[in-house]
Amino acid sequence: MPSSGKSQGRGWVFAICRVVGLGIFAIAFFLPAVKGGAPDSEGPVFAGWKCASIALTETNAVIGKSVHWPPPIEAVLVAMSGWINPLIVLVLLLSFWRKMRIARMILGAIILACMAATWTFFVLEKVTPLVGHVLWITGALVILGAEIFPRSSEPA
Repeated sequence: MPSSGKSQGRGWVFAICRVVGLGIFAIAFFLPAVKGGAPDSEGPVFAGWKCASIALTETNAVIGKSVHWPPPIEAVLVAMSGWINPLIVLVLLLSFWRKMRIARMILGAIILACMAATWTFFVLEKVTPLVGHVLWITGALVILGAEIFPRSSEPA
């Protein structure tokens, strides 16, 4: 059944959302993302790329043999925060196939859980989010937002 101009137009909207979201997501890596300590303290400030590096290190520690089991909850929360990056890339790669919509939605739910883990870590460790973190989350949500609405009346 041929698709209507309206559903083709919506396809462009989804593509634009993903490109804009990816741009915001990528820019966030170069901006100050978090600050250690309370908002009014003089704690260290980390750029988004440094946060991603730390999260990758924590992931390695959590799944590696260097940590006694169970790993500290803080390490797990930081690792989950770092999983957002590759999961977003995976969502973008899967967006080329309409039949992968369910997989993208499942990944989206996992990403949301990882975001909650990030904020839980912030509360436990008194970390203050900065503009880079806000943009990182915004970019990810814009990318995921396209999955909320079906592209057409056809089944996914």
